[in-house]
Amino acid sequence: MKINDTKLYLFFTVITLVVALAVGAPSYYSILKVEPEARRLMNAQTDFNMNFRKAYALLRDPQIFARYENFDRDARWIKTTVIPYMDNKIYNSRDFMPDERVYLDTLLKRRVQGSELGRNTAIFFLLLSLTGLAFLIYERRKVRAEENVG
Repeated sequence: MKINDTKLYLFFTVITLVVALAVGAPSYYSILKVEPEARRLMNAQTDFNMNFRKAYALLRDPQIFARYENFDRDARWIKTTVIPYMDNKIYNSRDFMPDERVYLDTLLKRRVQGSELGRNTAIFFLLLSLTGLAFLIYERRKVRAEENVG
């Protein structure tokens, strides 16, 4: 009895590729768009208030792997101290000062770590997809060879 695993390898390849794209897209969006813009706003030498407000708006909502619900020291400090403090400043329309950049740096650091984790996860699933593709090609060749012999 000859076993044909072509469909199994095809589904595996497609599913892992979709996961890689789903994880990689928000990570690369953050790496290529959000993080450079936040850095530019944070490094501006004039109008700290407006630039810090815009940077905070970009960094306020973390991406998929940088969530603040995780149980680590940084997440707890961000969730209980940084976010309420910054939200309070925005809500009460108080001006940001240059020395408050440390809060934005913390948020940016967290986002960068999340982007790196997302990028690495996407690469891992992409490699799994390529491995599945290699097995798919091998299986198709094996099935064709068996059909030609039989």
